Amino acid sequence: MAIELRKIRGFLLLLGSISTLAASASAQEGHSLNSADRISQTDRTVPLLDQLKNGLRATRPNQEEFLQHLVAQVDQGAVPRSMVNTVYKWALQRNPRVPFPYFQVAMRELAKRRGVTLL
Repeated sequence: MAIELRKIRGFLLLLGSISTLAASASAQEGHSLNSADRISQTDRTVPLLDQLKNGLRATRPNQEEFLQHLVAQVDQGAVPRSMVNTVYKWALQRNPRVPFPYFQVAMRELAKRRGVTLL
């Protein structure tokens, strides 16, 4: 029980730090480019959906559905691409072998804070 509580507390602290990163990324969107924006502008050779599917190792239909929905939200402007890139990098650093669950949980939480519901 105590181990689970520590895991949950650690995860909540981690989400807080990610939201701080995402907030700073969105604060910089107005006039200057941060590194996540530069990645999205210079690396246009691979579509976002392909980048996410391959990089996050999404193989299940529900994972691909989540990513398609997320890309649609990015295309509509509801979720900034810089936030997606920031969480993508974080998830790959967090667990390079299985990054998708980390990405999905963090994106849902950060999108919820922006008033966007992801699948």
